[in-house]
Amino acid sequence: MNTQTTGKKFFPTTHKAEVNSYPYGRLRTTAFFGLEFKRGKGFRTTFQTINPKNGKLNAVKNSTYSPIFVMYEEQETGYIKYLSFDLYGEEGINKAAEFMRDNYDLFTTEQIQDICGSIFVHLKAGAKAICVYCGADFEKVKPILDPAVNAVVEGIKTGANIFDRVKIDIEALNSCKVEGYNPFKVTTYQMA
Repeated sequence: MNTQTTGKKFFPTTHKAEVNSYPYGRLRTTAFFGLEFKRGKGFRTTFQTINPKNGKLNAVKNSTYSPIFVMYEEQETGYIKYLSFDLYGEEGINKAAEFMRDNYDLFTTEQIQDICGSIFVHLKAGAKAICVYCGADFEKVKPILDPAVNAVVEGIKTGANIFDRVKIDIEALNSCKVEGYNPFKVTTYQMA
């Protein structure tokens, strides 16, 4: 388990947390918190309680999938919470890569490979978007993104901690955009 200075005690993604005396209407019960991983989809949270009236497990409640999910205990309150990262935009990728670099040991090799694959897809989509919607020249964008792309390709193959090399220079990327570029042109027609 990895304890952060932020007051959060992160758990490995395979950990299932058990909380006793969890509220169940007016009663109390045992609750189980966890994460489910599915290759190609990412992670989703799981929550399950025991019905205190009959002692049987209730059905599992799942969240929607996210590329990166981690579970932690808030040290001040003892509550179990989740932290999620999306990979939209360069800032999202940079934040996720920084977290993954520092908390790599919480994930399995298969999960690391899948996360690297998700980052690769978002890098590719981001490169296409900046060229199509901002008029950037791909030959100028490519060298800015290449170090991150090469790192995640290595991560896909090996599952190694390559996240220190996944840092996108947002300022350099923004300098590739064509000022005033608008791919959405309005065409008007006159009736004769």
